[in-house]
Amino acid sequence: MISENLKKIVSIIIIHHREVFLESLTPMKLQKLCYYVQAIYMATHNGEPLFEEDFQAWTYGPVITALYQEYKDYGWRSIQEEFELPEIEPEKLESIEQIVEAYGRYDGAALVTMTHREDPWLEARKGLSETEGSNALISKDSMKSFFERKLAAYAC
Repeated sequence: MISENLKKIVSIIIIHHREVFLESLTPMKLQKLCYYVQAIYMATHNGEPLFEEDFQAWTYGPVITALYQEYKDYGWRSIQEEFELPEIEPEKLESIEQIVEAYGRYDGAALVTMTHREDPWLEARKGLSETEGSNALISKDSMKSFFERKLAAYAC
């Protein structure tokens, strides 16, 4: 079961993605956008997470198990459910929307490739090959630290 905070974030991601890109997204893409939203938000807001759930370092990148269970029946198809925009602080909404705009232009496979090249996923898997299964947790601290460094490098 996913938390109320994650439900809000999922709704915002799906609604905004549909508005900007005129299409819905697959469960895989949703997972990766949740990952980037959480990681970048924590990196820019003193480590404050948007939701409690942790990501695991699965073969196809970061995954929240409960979120996977919620949308797995869609398989590789786009999520077709309707969502209402939840109440959330305007500053959080703006941040989420900016991250969706930046990363939503990539498809699920491209986002998987991106996460496979980033330290949080690599560190959690501790040297496993890309094809080996894993349910190792990706620490929120590693996500925050990696994206703090990445954003600082872009700021220069």
